[in-house]
Amino acid sequence: MDTIEGFDFQPIEIDRHGRVEAGAEELATHVRDREVSDVIIICHGFRNDANDARSLYTRFLKTFKQNLQRGGPVSGLSGRTFAVGGVFWPSMILPEPDDSQGAALSVGSGTERQRLETMKADADANAAGKIDAMLRDLPKAEDDHNARLRMAASLLDLVRELPEDEGNEARAGLANATPESLCNALMAGDTVVVAPTGNVGGAGGIPQLTPQTGGIGGGGMGGGLSGFGKVFGFVPKLVNLTTFLLMFNRCGDVGSKGMSQVVRRVKELSNARVHLVGHSLGGRAVTACAKALIDPPAQRADTMMLLQAAYSHFGLSVAGTSANGIKHPRGFFRDIIEKRVVAGPIVATHSTHDAVVQFAYTPMAAVSGNNARKIGDESSPFGGIGRNGVLDTKEAEGLELQVAGGAYTFKSGSIHNLDGSRNINGVPMIRSHGDVANEAVTWAFACLLTTV
Repeated sequence: MDTIEGFDFQPIEIDRHGRVEAGAEELATHVRDREVSDVIIICHGFRNDANDARSLYTRFLKTFKQNLQRGGPVSGLSGRTFAVGGVFWPSMILPEPDDSQGAALSVGSGTERQRLETMKADADANAAGKIDAMLRDLPKAEDDHNARLRMAASLLDLVRELPEDEGNEARAGLANATPESLCNALMAGDTVVVAPTGNVGGAGGIPQLTPQTGGIGGGGMGGGLSGFGKVFGFVPKLVNLTTFLLMFNRCGDVGSKGMSQVVRRVKELSNARVHLVGHSLGGRAVTACAKALIDPPAQRADTMMLLQAAYSHFGLSVAGTSANGIKHPRGFFRDIIEKRVVAGPIVATHSTHDAVVQFAYTPMAAVSGNNARKIGDESSPFGGIGRNGVLDTKEAEGLELQVAGGAYTFKSGSIHNLDGSRNINGVPMIRSHGDVANEAVTWAFACLLTTV
């Protein structure tokens, strides 16, 4: 058992198939023996090594600890004890400011080749063959349209080999795509720049998936950055999309098979409250974990917080037509709400400045047959929670993310969408996809814990 910022911390190692390799028994035994009252199980998203994920957990726990000392609305937490299970799973980084705190690889052909090679090494024979084909065309793709078409075709072949189930929105989103339509979606006006050193929220040299003025989603931070860096071209965008699609599939197994096992073991050995926290694709992992808890013998988590979650904004909805006229099927995770798998409230942060989630869904929206709705916002048939919140769900309530010390009225059985888009002293409350450990976010988490 480690210690991070004064909290007992147990690494939970889960492999790409969702198998728990270490940490579950150690965490559950510690919670039982020390009579811990609250267990926080937190899961990263796009991180490429354990140090990078640990950095996220350290920053989150640092500001959470500071908020526990504020008293007032969270004074009731002073008599409770905490243990943290930090999940580590083999993901691939999708670079964006604040997402890796400088650990991301720099922009360039070597970066993309390295990421594809890493994905190939971790793939089965069929998928490895498709990635090999992408690697052959990689050097030519920026200047050769036919090479781009072949790379797009290889990616679509990869997607269509992913498991076919109702939860695979990525596969559904690209079901009708052609190599030409996918190329067009990736090339259509969304020029993206590399942030200079010292840019708000960023680390020098990390590509920022934020469009210049006139590109996708004009609400992002990129409007004033057009003079910096180079255009973020076809190859980096296609490799980022490949990364998202393959990791999207993997994180479901991490949550449903691995994290659910950890929760069950903690509940078997103790009466501790369990709080699920997931960032990015880790948001999908913790939601998949909650869904798996429905299986007998059924268990419940106590709260769940989604930090810029990278799955469908309709993922918790009933089948229907949204206020924007978007017809959508029943969300894959809807049972979590109807069967009250989470005893207390669910909180989900979102921000118009989350260019990673917006980018991930933009190609799917663009090839879905309605090109007027291709920017990944709330009017799109394909969009993510981290950009738009949980949509078309009667249990959802829209709130502003408050500065630390502000009041919340979270209610059990409800989903509270916390919008972090507004500026405070000229700075967005959630500046980017990775800006999830600031004191406003962890204050909301502390307030959430007071409800159970």
